[in-house]
Amino acid sequence: MSTGAIGHRICCFGDSLVNGVRDGEKGGWPMRLGRRLLEEAKRETTIYNLGIRAETTEGLKARWKLEAQLRMVTEFPNILMFSFGVNDANHAEDRGEETTMRVSPATSAANAAEIIGEASRLAPTLWIGPQAVIDGSKSSQEINERLEGLNQIYLETAHGFDVPYLDLFATTLKDDTWQRALRRGDGYHPDKAGYDRVAELIWEWDGWKRAVGLTD
Repeated sequence: MSTGAIGHRICCFGDSLVNGVRDGEKGGWPMRLGRRLLEEAKRETTIYNLGIRAETTEGLKARWKLEAQLRMVTEFPNILMFSFGVNDANHAEDRGEETTMRVSPATSAANAAEIIGEASRLAPTLWIGPQAVIDGSKSSQEINERLEGLNQIYLETAHGFDVPYLDLFATTLKDDTWQRALRRGDGYHPDKAGYDRVAELIWEWDGWKRAVGLTD
């Protein structure tokens, strides 16, 4: 029988950057957080990685609540974590010099408000802001400009619902570890080192520490 303390049930929703695409260790940052909770805090936390590659907020809005409710039980404390935005900001259509977003800023904002508002009424909720794509070509620069705008919208939305928000956009745009990891990946998804970096940033975040009870 295990001697580890029983921890939370944590549902991590989002896209491929939650799922862990191109992560040599598999599982992305959610699995790293779960492993560290067990190894360092002796918490047998159940982590559900519910990231779907290429999903926008349109898809997430349709599925998250049912998937969360299937995994929540009254005997355990529950946490809902969300991270999205890159697929909303990605190119939907190329018309010469112009491209359009897969999800418009207004629709992405409305979807985010619906998701986070309902989640925060269901269980303690944490929101991890979108990470920058590679700082390189004109195409990726355009996506980063869109992400910067979405990030600000998301930040204001989180404040409106009193949901802790970890703003990672500016950090990952300029962070050498993250950008090198993207270069070793495909420009959108990092290699192992990138997921290590995001997991570390979340682990050191006060919002995470308070949610899982790591503060004194």
